Amino acid sequence: MEFCPAILAKTESEFREKADRVHPLGLTFHVDVMDGKFVAQTCWADPMVVPEIADGRPFEVHLMVRDPEHVAAVWLAAGARRVWVHAESTDRELMIMRSDPKNADRIGLALNPETPISRITPVIDSVSSVMVMGVTPGSSGQAFQEITLEKIAILKELRPNLWIKVDGGVNKENIARIAAAGADAVAAATALTDAPDPKEALDGLRKALT
Repeated sequence: MEFCPAILAKTESEFREKADRVHPLGLTFHVDVMDGKFVAQTCWADPMVVPEIADGRPFEVHLMVRDPEHVAAVWLAAGARRVWVHAESTDRELMIMRSDPKNADRIGLALNPETPISRITPVIDSVSSVMVMGVTPGSSGQAFQEITLEKIAILKELRPNLWIKVDGGVNKENIARIAAAGADAVAAATALTDAPDPKEALDGLRKALT
């Protein structure tokens, strides 16, 4: 199981503060990007500045934006290891991936809790990763939605080699079930990035897997 500290920040200074707190963990950053259109909230995440803040640490980007075609390309050019585009935000998933064949494996699809797996089955063989949302996107601290576990299992049945990440609502009480369902990685803000002691929180999540 890969743990990714999620960074959701209103300002650059807040982003830098959170990045500094989790940088010693040596993990891949999970950067949230919100435009106030696809979700009501907005946040700070500048593709020109985030790589400098990451300071060599790999980072992945969760695009909660409307019409993400151009934005995805910008973050890939900025060096993001992976970029997730919400299936609910576009009907041009294949166009996004095929626009840059060299980077197609770095683009994944994200699914909201209420979105059925059938929404992406027509393109499931063309994506290398799916991010299943454990909460409705937009804010941290929400309760985990149990349907997430069912979705992970269905996706793994459809594509056993599909790389699956879970974002939202992750904690010590559910991490073992998330792993057992077949998830490969989780993004955690409240349970990791925003914890009083991120290292202690990470140790607790890992211990809960054993």
